[in-house]
Amino acid sequence: MLPGQHTNKSKLRDHTQYLSTSFLCLSLLLTACQKNEIEKPVETTKKIELIEKDLVSVKNGTSIAKSAFTGTLRAVNQSSIQAQVTATVTQVYVQVGQSVSKGQVLVRLNNQDNAARLAQAQANLAATQAQASLAKNMMQRKKRLLDQGFISKVEYEQAHVDYQAQLENVHAQQANVNIAQKAEREGTIYSPISGVITQRQVDAGQTVAAGQTLFEIVDPSQLEIQAKLPSDMQSALKVGQRIEYTIQGNPAQLTAILSRVSPIADPVSRQIEFFARPNETINSLSIGAFVEGNILASTQVSGQLIPLDVIQNIKDKPYVWVIRQNKIEKVPLVILEQRYRDNLAVVQGLQDADQISRIKFNDLDIHQAVIINK
Repeated sequence: MLPGQHTNKSKLRDHTQYLSTSFLCLSLLLTACQKNEIEKPVETTKKIELIEKDLVSVKNGTSIAKSAFTGTLRAVNQSSIQAQVTATVTQVYVQVGQSVSKGQVLVRLNNQDNAARLAQAQANLAATQAQASLAKNMMQRKKRLLDQGFISKVEYEQAHVDYQAQLENVHAQQANVNIAQKAEREGTIYSPISGVITQRQVDAGQTVAAGQTLFEIVDPSQLEIQAKLPSDMQSALKVGQRIEYTIQGNPAQLTAILSRVSPIADPVSRQIEFFARPNETINSLSIGAFVEGNILASTQVSGQLIPLDVIQNIKDKPYVWVIRQNKIEKVPLVILEQRYRDNLAVVQGLQDADQISRIKFNDLDIHQAVIINK
């Protein structure tokens, strides 16, 4: 082989290797490009579906400003009856729970000392009355003798003075009789009011002391609320203000009218006592029961009107689940008023465009997108 031919073959072989290497690199490059052109998977967000019946629109509403209070229910007319004398009980005529009328006999007491003093006073009165009658006759006789000139004027005047003295003695003895009669009457105790016996602390044969409580009587026909309010809330205490309240053990919403207000605050508690007259008839069994309520002011507060049953955690930190801008939100509320009868509440904290969900969610659903199907 000639030297020139060998050189050409070498060049051809080098060129072939170069082309092979280039082709391999180009193939690897195209493969890499194809891998990069593979579409990445699109992440899809799962949306929660609701229907229109699951949602409640927000409406504007108003609420009356309220001042909360606690108190008790008491009888307007009530009486505690004590013994006025020390004596032995002979007979008791009434029992606890029995209705009595004003002036009705409740109990009779026997005090022999009072009876003896009354008899003595009456005897002394009769004696002085006889002496006074005799002195009067003597005065009248001497008046006739004076007119006829048989006695001096001094003798007549002496008879007149004796008669006046006997009259004063009669008045004194009559006072003693009145005192003895009063003591005797106090042995029979009458009811000072019409009402119901709530306590009886006396039995037949028992000896009672003066000042000892025998009965407690209340008139259930007239009841009132007795409560107190801090002095810094005194602006709410105006006679005639409306009141809403409930009685312990009775869920019914009742109403009353503020009737009386103490003119001064208690110096210890800094609270002002007030009284209210119920509008409804209250069972006498509620006397002494705990009362919780609100004094309703004349001013109104604006808010939103929503169903009461959509509010969650209503007693602690109330909130509702809301669809706002097609997302689930947990919105805290300020409750202004609860209308149990109508299942409504006046609240603050919502926006006009909010839709309240009847469906309960959890905190993981907050900000989750929502689809509303009609």
